Amino acid sequence: MKTTSKFLLFPFIVLTCSLAMGLSVARASDDDGEQGGDIQGTESMDIDIALTPTAAAPAGSSIKGQLEADDEDGTTSATLKLEPQGLPAGTYSVSVTLKSDGSTVQLGSFAVGAAGTNGDDDGVDDGQGDQSGDDQETDDGQGEVEFGNDTSIPFPANFNAFDIATISVSDANNVVLFTADLTNTVTASSMNISANVQAKGGPGNPSATGSAVLTAVNTHGKVKGSLQLSGRGLLPSTPLTVAINGIAAKKVNSDKSGNVKVLFKANGKTATLASGVTLFKVTSVSLRDKLGNVVLTASF
Repeated sequence: MKTTSKFLLFPFIVLTCSLAMGLSVARASDDDGEQGGDIQGTESMDIDIALTPTAAAPAGSSIKGQLEADDEDGTTSATLKLEPQGLPAGTYSVSVTLKSDGSTVQLGSFAVGAAGTNGDDDGVDDGQGDQSGDDQETDDGQGEVEFGNDTSIPFPANFNAFDIATISVSDANNVVLFTADLTNTVTASSMNISANVQAKGGPGNPSATGSAVLTAVNTHGKVKGSLQLSGRGLLPSTPLTVAINGIAAKKVNSDKSGNVKVLFKANGKTATLASGVTLFKVTSVSLRDKLGNVVLTASF
């Protein structure tokens, strides 16, 4: 009986290991958990938001922010604009945290001078004084400060603007005066994301092809949009699971020709597509077979 038990146990162990390997491959095929970056297709983002003052913010001061970013086949161009108003003369630093790992990145600083010190009528320094890219000067808290591509304050090397979660503006004593959460659709006055990317076959079906389209529009807290995944070259009449950011969201079946087309529509404040995944936080969508193997995947 003991010998029989061993022989019965061995195939069970093999099957368990095989399933674990299949799930491991599926996880390894997911994206890196951030939007933008090395995608196959195009993606754009536009966010307008008023930064929230902390208790330390000077009375009557404000900062408006705008983030514009475009990604074409992994080449990203982006600009973060800040419009400070009513800040006292001094130097202010700007930092961001990242969605992917929560780390903090220092973008640079800008200086606010006393009214009229620049001698410019438009209230913004010409940028001729400091070419180091470390700071930019505005006059009496008026004007616009820009970080990013083709600006006097470029983003750090390999920086992904699509990955920005929060923005903080601090004074010379490192006291945070203003913050903004770019993942919060309620606080943003407008937020738009659009992407059209290629889908590629996974380990479970390398020859599969397809496409994924993401659109998300937020206006004063009301979110509308959709996520669509189309696949070709799949096994005919096969049950599959749609996963968003690696989380199972819906059961589908390929048709007799091995095609799949699935559409998620969102309308409301949260616009949740899968457990814990809202429309503006989609980074990947994939199809998986009954063993969890990825057969088709697309990254945003």
